[in-house]
Amino acid sequence: MKVKLTPEVQITIPAPIRQKLGLQEGDEILILLEGNDLKLRIIKPKRLSEFYGALPATVPCPGKDAIHQSVAETLA
Repeated sequence: MKVKLTPEVQITIPAPIRQKLGLQEGDEILILLEGNDLKLRIIKPKRLSEFYGALPATVPCPGKDAIHQSVAETLA
């Protein structure tokens, strides 16, 4: 799809592409220069839940109540 630079030297990503990719105002896009080509890559923040299980646990979790108690003792 062809787009033109505006007088402010900006481009608009056409609506069908924005909709297909789920782009919204405020989303970040990385611009890569490869030779004479520009490539765009969407930067979507990952949710913490996506990292669940990524690292092995070194000790078993003592449970939520034990963690709250430990934090309370540390802050006291």
